[in-house]
Amino acid sequence: MEASQVQCPNCSAIVPGKNINIAALLAKCDLCSHVFQLPQAQETSAAAVPSSRPSRPAGIVHDSGPDGELYLRRNWFTPALFFLLFFCIAWDSFLVFWYSMALFGGQNGRGNGDWMALIFPIAHVAVGVGLTYYLFAGFLNKTQILVDQQDLHIRHRPVPWWGNRILPVADLQGFELDRSVNKNGDDTITLSGHHTDGRQIVLLSSLPPRQAEYIGHVLAEHLKVPLNRNYGSPDFDVRKAVGRAFRRFKRSRKTEE
Repeated sequence: MEASQVQCPNCSAIVPGKNINIAALLAKCDLCSHVFQLPQAQETSAAAVPSSRPSRPAGIVHDSGPDGELYLRRNWFTPALFFLLFFCIAWDSFLVFWYSMALFGGQNGRGNGDWMALIFPIAHVAVGVGLTYYLFAGFLNKTQILVDQQDLHIRHRPVPWWGNRILPVADLQGFELDRSVNKNGDDTITLSGHHTDGRQIVLLSSLPPRQAEYIGHVLAEHLKVPLNRNYGSPDFDVRKAVGRAFRRFKRSRKTEE
């Protein structure tokens, strides 16, 4: 496909070649910032697994077993956890200080008898416990994916976490990658499996795009099933486009006045 043949479905502008990603089957319009799938992705089988496997990203270990088993291991650790670690230490330290004063402060180290001082920070304690648990999981956990002759196993270890699954491989008709945008404006991908009964089962969520592409590709290639990509148009691009359109409208009104 040539760049001159790609038109934006939103504003009909020609999309330049630099804004066309053949590997991801996506294009972005310079005029309205609309992100859309290429025509081939809609008219032909975009579900087909690409002919070449993407390069293995950092944080992924890929092994094979003696009987043809597939082993994938994903490390949860990211450098961003260090920021949360310092924040968590400050948060928990404040709570320890608060309760130390409430329980052992006052005269003779018996506290001040103010029960409200013990009850008031309960919500803060819940946040501290949840954040501390999340940090332990982030630093220690790994997601283990095993595909044997019978089942697909997904386990998160060693810190207990939800999302562990065992699915018969005969019940999986394909996989799907869905893109979303987190609060920081970063793309994250959810990997789902298509069950024979019509259900779409979430297997992994909040994956970095490169890791999601690799895991999805390897699973689909190993089980010889389709891999669909439902990337769509991220919300932040829509907001930017609306904001630019509104500013152009205001400038045009000022020019007319």
